[in-house]
Parts: sequence; structure tokens; C-alpha cells
Amino acid sequence: MFILLSLIICPSYIYTMHKLIRDPIHGYIEIDELITALLDTVEMQRLHRIKQLGFSYLVYPGANHTRFEHSLGTYHLMNLILDRFAIAREREQELRVASLIHDVGHGPYSHVIEPLIKKFTGKSHEDIEDILFSHDEDKDEGGESTHIADVIAKYHLDGHKILGFIKGDAKGAFSKILNGEIDIDKMDYLVRDSFYTGVAYGVVDNMRLIQGLDFFNDHLVITEKGLLPAEYLLFSRFLMYPSVYSHHTTRIAQLMFARAVESLIESSPSPRDYALALRVMDDYEIDTMLRNAGGYPEAMITLINERRLFKRALYIQLNRLEKNRMEELREEARVKELEMEISKRAGVDEKYLILDVQRDIGEFLKESEAQVVIHNEIRSLSDVSELVKMLNKASHDFRRLGVYTPMRYRAAVKRAAEAILCH
Repeated sequence: MFILLSLIICPSYIYTMHKLIRDPIHGYIEIDELITALLDTVEMQRLHRIKQLGFSYLVYPGANHTRFEHSLGTYHLMNLILDRFAIAREREQELRVASLIHDVGHGPYSHVIEPLIKKFTGKSHEDIEDILFSHDEDKDEGGESTHIADVIAKYHLDGHKILGFIKGDAKGAFSKILNGEIDIDKMDYLVRDSFYTGVAYGVVDNMRLIQGLDFFNDHLVITEKGLLPAEYLLFSRFLMYPSVYSHHTTRIAQLMFARAVESLIESSPSPRDYALALRVMDDYEIDTMLRNAGGYPEAMITLINERRLFKRALYIQLNRLEKNRMEELREEARVKELEMEISKRAGVDEKYLILDVQRDIGEFLKESEAQVVIHNEIRSLSDVSELVKMLNKASHDFRRLGVYTPMRYRAAVKRAAEAILCH
């Protein structure tokens, strides 16, 4: 009776015989002593202040969920996977830890400034060696803060194996379960992003998909039972890109923000050290930094905060351009040159013009190469599924080219962009 009342009364962290966390997507998520210790670390608590979908809240007001929530959901799905397969206790713990902490390397606003950080430091959000293997006592006030490295050492876990699972290059059958073709990271964020944006495309039958996984020749594969939910996962992700992940308003805000941050990095005495410092900031800290910077960075963050975003001067399907022009736009240096040509021709400061070339959705659909076992033969999902073949073909039609600028320059920029890009 006491346990039942506890579940009803306490909507957040619940202390009964086991600790439970109430999640709106998966229901109650059970955590033990190890996971509790990790959740209370500095690095995991920072994820409370990192938006999962960056600036998508400007389009979908409910999209304010965080990397912390997603990390818990991914951990929950890992437990469901582990319940299906018997593995060594030590390896199970490392998989559980990897699933929980896989996003601690994200900088502010998640993926928004990751390309910048990669450009100046060479590090992606998966490169978390500094978090797993080093700890500076001087950064703790009074020595009371706990870090992930402390917990891993206390519980005698193998940080290298944890890192391998996070990067998807570990050895063994479970190597790709967290970062692969069909992985639990995608399984959680698709349903979570769909729920918080209110977009119905990301509804995936995760339980059915998990039941449709099995081992074949020491590889984790999709069985015939899992074929339909795997197809639906790809279809859901395909639809979520144009409606959520690549929505033009979100992209404009993200690119304005990235330009502001890049301006700050390039003006610093040590751009690499500055970019490294960004990795441990949260959304609120970087907003404050931009507001206090003055000049262009302050102007950009003010426009974003007041939702006075750049407008679309040109927004067309890439496949409407000549083939030679499309090939040109694959090169980042050439995109920058064309951006400068347009700004010069339109008489607009290049800081207030953005040429945006969206990547092919097919580049993201590596799930189509997931291994499927049909009649004791391993084949790729794209080979056995007509739906996946269709999605790969249709993905090219979603690529867009956008030219963004403040409203007052839109007419001039439109003329210049059409003259340079479309003829």
C-alpha cells in the first residue's frame, strides 16, 4: 500500500524499495545505486540545461525537452534490450553506463554548434576521453562535486569499453546497439521529439522492434519479426527531417546562432581553447556570454531571443539547379565564395547573409544498411525492403538551398541570389 501511494503522490524521483523516475514517454524508469551516482554527477546534471532540439522551440513551443531526459530514455531502452539477452554482469554494467552518459559531450543547444567545435578542436560530442579518464580536483569547490570519472573508478568499470560502445566501435555483438544502424539512441529520440513537438510522425513501436532483434553469427540483427517496425523507424525519421529537424525557421535560428559563436571564437586569443571551453557550457551560459559580448554576437542573440529572425530570400529544391552548380555546392569553400558574391552583388554586409545548403537526408539514413536475417541469410535492410528503397530515392527531393537575410534586404538579396545561383 505504501509503495502504491508513493507512486501516486511523488511525480518525479520516487523512493520505494527501488528508486524510480517518472518519464512521460516510457513510464517509470528504475535506477540503482550506480545509475543514481552517475545522475548526480556534474556532467549529467549539466544536461538538464541543454535543449534536445536546439531552437526548435521557436517553431514548436513544447520542444523544450533536454538531453537529460533523452539520456534516461536511452538507458531505459538499453535495459529492455539487456533483458532479452543474457550477457556477463561486467559488460552489462558498461552498456548501461554508456547508454546513460552517451550525450555528456554535447555542447550548448546540442548539435547546433557541434560543427564549430569540431572545426576548431577536432572533437565531436562522442569524444569524451577527458570526461571518462581525467579529473581535476581544483575545479571542485570544497571537493564536494562528483564527476563521471570518479564514479567509473569507484565501481571499477572499464572506461575504454564504455567509450567504445558510445562511439560504436566496440568489439562484439553489442558494438552497434547504442551507435549504429538501428540503435536505441534513435529509438528514444524519435518518440520523444515527436511527443514534445506534437508532430505525429515519430511514433515508433520500440517494444516490437526490440523483440525483433536477435543474434546471428555473433552479430545483432533484425529478424523477420522486426522488419516492419524497422521500416517504420526509417519512415518516421524520414518524415521528421523536413517537419522538425530541417524546418527552415529552426535552421535559420541555428545558423544565426552559429555565426555569432564563430565570431566570438575567431576573435579570441586562442580559438581552440575557447572552443574547448564551450563544450562544458550550457544553453544559459552561452546566451549570457553572447549578450555580454557586444557587437555582432550580441546583435544576433538579441534577434533570436526576440524572434526577429532572418527571412528566406531564396528557398528552392537543390535538384532544380544545374548539375554543375549542385556539384559546386558540395564544397564548403565554394559555398562561402558564392555567399560573398551574393552579398557583394546585393550590397549587403556578408555577416547578414547566410547561404544554406542542406545535406541529403540519405546521408542520415544509414539505418537502411542494417543487417536483416531472411531464411538464414544476412542481407541489408535496403535490399529486402521496397519501402526503404523508395525512401532512399525520395530523400534527394527533400534537399533545399536557402539564402537568408534580414527582411529589409530580402528583395535585393533575392535578385542577387537568383542571378548567381539559378542561371
